Amino acid sequence: IKTLLGVEGSYRGPFSGMGELGGTFAIDPLGDGWQRNLEVDAMQARNVPGVYACVMLISRAIAQCYPKHVRMKNGSFTDVRTSAAFRVMRSPNEYQATPDFLLNLVSTALFDGEAFAVVTRNDRQEINSLHLLQRGSCTPMIDDETRAIFYAVGNNPLDPNGTDYVVPARDILHLRFHTPRHPLIGETPIKAAALAINTNVSLSKSQAAFFNHMARPSGVLTYDGPGDRPFLNAEQMKSLKAAWENASQYMNQGKVPILGANMKFQQMGISSQDAQIVQAQRMSLEDICRVFGVPGPLVGDLSHATLNNSETLMRSFLAMSLGSYIEHIERMLDRLFGLGPDEYFELDTAALLRTDFAGRVDGLTKAVQ
Repeated sequence: IKTLLGVEGSYRGPFSGMGELGGTFAIDPLGDGWQRNLEVDAMQARNVPGVYACVMLISRAIAQCYPKHVRMKNGSFTDVRTSAAFRVMRSPNEYQATPDFLLNLVSTALFDGEAFAVVTRNDRQEINSLHLLQRGSCTPMIDDETRAIFYAVGNNPLDPNGTDYVVPARDILHLRFHTPRHPLIGETPIKAAALAINTNVSLSKSQAAFFNHMARPSGVLTYDGPGDRPFLNAEQMKSLKAAWENASQYMNQGKVPILGANMKFQQMGISSQDAQIVQAQRMSLEDICRVFGVPGPLVGDLSHATLNNSETLMRSFLAMSLGSYIEHIERMLDRLFGLGPDEYFELDTAALLRTDFAGRVDGLTKAVQ
């Protein structure tokens, strides 16, 4: 048995690209060609608010979907509650509930490009538990003779000895969405959002440095004195500062400070340069949301949101983006549990639209009629 892409341990490369004239050139194992110099580590990307919000939105939405084992018989569909598949997906293991398992499974797949879970079986060879594997602790392998797929598992937190072992593909849940390099190697959307993420991080660092070293006051007091006294001396400025601080500390409670003669308070507004930075950060967030297929208002970007379109956005998100993720998981579970042609897993999305009260009442009314 050899690893998927070369010598054992070299999980991600090397890769080659083809030029316009047919020649080949090496691509960095973690590079993607056109963004080779814009790499963002998945661990670092977890700390970018826009990326974390998109990943958590998708993961939390899927974690709300209750898994059902459905069987079709004589043209009718029934929920199966006595199968091993139903029991395992209702309680994957002794330490995780189904929402916890799905949340961590999907978030790992989105952050790292793929996620792994190993199964255990009972005496009847039925799956009786599912255990998530740590990041980087599972590697796909292919037998040279039979071309069968195996997985090498190591650094398993459930094994105190950390012993490596090899299991067949039927005992591994390998969740991956986009596989541009190889069918068994998933790639995270963070790759495509590398430029937007780097822009967002650079702007955030610039703003943090500015506020740490070049902080500006919220406003200034100006003095427009008569011609014989155009300036204030040091003692007067000190006395004026103390009087203003004493009078303005209750401004947020509805109190009104009173300024002396020839005194004005001028509030410091945001400059055009700062406004451009804010706009650039918003644009980078929009690019990150676009890559993950997430509507901006659902992750806190309310620049194009109204109170009337939130439910419409959720339905659109479910139909055009989230539905694809759910379909991947459902079919992966079908294969893992070996369901027949008349059986399938379904993640019930009704919980995602439970806040759409008007839509549910309208649908129920029409159904009764």
